[in-house]
Amino acid sequence: MLVAALTACSASSDASGTRSATPPMATNAALGDAPAAVLSPSVSAPSVLASSPAAALPSLAPPVAVSEANFVSPSGNIGCYLDRSGARCDIVRKNWQPPPAPADCDLDWGFGISVDQAKEATFTCAGDTVLGGKEKLAYGTSLRAGDFTCSSATKAMRCENTKSGHGFTLAIEQYNLF
Repeated sequence: MLVAALTACSASSDASGTRSATPPMATNAALGDAPAAVLSPSVSAPSVLASSPAAALPSLAPPVAVSEANFVSPSGNIGCYLDRSGARCDIVRKNWQPPPAPADCDLDWGFGISVDQAKEATFTCAGDTVLGGKEKLAYGTSLRAGDFTCSSATKAMRCENTKSGHGFTLAIEQYNLF
């Protein structure tokens, strides 16, 4: 299945200004449920972007291969950009605090997380955003570009480098870097 190449306001995560962060740690114990979304019948996305919701990551369908994609969670709270060089997601509303910004970050901090080739996931220091994608990645579905996969579930958005095992989950109530 082909997915139209969707572009973000920025280039891939390599050009996002990602910088190393403090060691990974979640600030809350439980993931929060994102509100259910109603997809418009006028959405002309492939069926993977408009399939029915799933409650948890283990029940996800196999990922659909893409070269790149800019998408949002069904709630619209999380926006992501995925391509063969990495994955980045930004969040609008959150009930947690990021670690302190590094001294060399003069841009926005704590609203995005990215993972790229052979590196651990980190918070992004960026002057741009990947929010605003037009397509919704329905709960229970996932996309894959090269070694990177992003999966949408009611509890969190999860992106990872399947080759290195590094990645992140992002939700209103918690983030997790691994």
